[in-house]
Amino acid sequence: MKSLKFKLMVTFILLIVASFSVMAFILFHSSKTIISSYIEESALEKMQEYATYVEMLQNQVYDSASLVYNSDVIDIWDRAHTADNATDGSKMLANLELSEYLTQVTNSYTPLANMTIYRHPNLWISSENYISRSESFKGETWYVDLTKRERYWSPAGSDMVEMSRGNENAMVSMTMPLDTYKPELANSFLKINVSETYFLEPLERLHLGETGQIYLIDRHGQMLLPGQSQSMDEHQYAYFDELKTITSSEGRLFRTNTEGEKEMIVYKRLSKTKWMLVGIVSEKDLYSQLYNLRDTVIVIVSILLVVSIILTLVFSHSISRPLNSLVAAMRHLKRGDFVQAENRMANERSSTMEIAFVIEVFKSMISQLRQYISKEYQLTLLKQKADYKALVMQINPHFLFNTLEMISSLALQNRGKETSKMILTLGHMMRYSLKVSDDLVYLREELKYIHQYLDIIRVRYHDRSNIELTTHGPTDELLILKFMLQPIIENAVKFSSQHNDYIETAIDITRREHHLHIRISDNGPGFTADEKYQLMHRVMKQWQSQQYEDKDRHIGLHNVLLRSYAVYGDAFHYEIGVSRFGGAEVSLYVPIKEAEQYD
Repeated sequence: MKSLKFKLMVTFILLIVASFSVMAFILFHSSKTIISSYIEESALEKMQEYATYVEMLQNQVYDSASLVYNSDVIDIWDRAHTADNATDGSKMLANLELSEYLTQVTNSYTPLANMTIYRHPNLWISSENYISRSESFKGETWYVDLTKRERYWSPAGSDMVEMSRGNENAMVSMTMPLDTYKPELANSFLKINVSETYFLEPLERLHLGETGQIYLIDRHGQMLLPGQSQSMDEHQYAYFDELKTITSSEGRLFRTNTEGEKEMIVYKRLSKTKWMLVGIVSEKDLYSQLYNLRDTVIVIVSILLVVSIILTLVFSHSISRPLNSLVAAMRHLKRGDFVQAENRMANERSSTMEIAFVIEVFKSMISQLRQYISKEYQLTLLKQKADYKALVMQINPHFLFNTLEMISSLALQNRGKETSKMILTLGHMMRYSLKVSDDLVYLREELKYIHQYLDIIRVRYHDRSNIELTTHGPTDELLILKFMLQPIIENAVKFSSQHNDYIETAIDITRREHHLHIRISDNGPGFTADEKYQLMHRVMKQWQSQQYEDKDRHIGLHNVLLRSYAVYGDAFHYEIGVSRFGGAEVSLYVPIKEAEQYD
């Protein structure tokens, strides 16, 4: 049996050595320039470097804003302007102290050009003791963007404070309200300016191809550096509108412009502000050298392709047939059909020793994998069953101890008749509860168990309780999770008795079209918002991780919810609210299972 290596070596040696040596010589010299200019300076790599720089600028802006927002100087200044007995002198002193503080913060961050606080109706306070009064800021673009559109960053533009100092450079600004989270209701605003130069200079050094340009836009598709618009064509603005609807963080698109020329759009989204860097370059510009190379390669490859096809057909049959069978078997294996995979490869042979070895290894792998999956599946089932039974067994001791305490209390009160009745009822209940082999039981059996439990409660609390149980709709043949009701009712009675002298509890069971609605209400203390959140969070976390433990004071409800998720999965859901008695109300929505549907 000759090896595949020997056959291929003899067949393709002249083709590889002679033909591709010529093509490699051409590709080497042509591709060297292309790879060095386009791989080393690729678009996304450039954008990543610039994005890191922009995020550094943003972090300094946010840090300075946080410093001002949380400072005591702001609080003192705000109180000076809101106090009823504040004099003009105290207000002016507070303004000067705030201006001095803004000067310190501005000088601490190199990229910051200026920080200004505006206050309704007409107060301006900036660094370097700049204090002015004018309502003109309400007509500024940044003010309209913030209060009308809730846009916190404004594109580069002129700033009146900077212009008053002789600085006509455009400013990119971030604005935020100081006294409320809703900009339209705010009285005071902080505006932080960064010179457009900090954004524009490093960006202008980045190019795609010979003429391609990279632009910086905000999440609304608006250019943050309007000066760049001079280098854009009119049709390219439509690309920004399209990109603002795309959710991916980076990628590239190809579009055809109005002149029929293809253009590549490369984009990258900044993580914090969702700004985007958008590079636009024509395909002709980007691949001009490759087009010349393509024409040369097409001629060479066409000739080599014809020769390769002729030579490949001679030797392909002995290789392709077993490989096709191997691929077909892998498709069956991917679908989990081990039997068809084994049948497909049962009689497969190959004249090439490498492929023959692969076939034998694959056959062995199928057999071992099938045994391993079967074993692992059985172990998983056993673990899940053990975890579920552990949840069921948590109920019996808990209920037994509570009931024995009731019996002990009655015995101490010399209530023999009630004690005897309670012991007899408890015996029936324990006989039912010790049968843990079934996960689902008939609802009528569960209700019989609940009636026995309620008899015990009524004996204990005598005339101090009013417990109602009502059902609506045909429920006799419905199956329900065993011990679903009793732990919740027990909690309802327990907390109601601790909170009130008279116990009010209602159990309402209603059959709907697709589910069984179980509602249990009491007049206990109910759930606090924190208790409700902690319970729901713990149940979901333990259900998803399959690690069960009880650390909640509502152990019965916690147990029932976990077991319900284990049996019904996502088809089960629940709600916790306030009852008509003023206590807790637990609603369970259980998918309907008829007796003949259950396996």
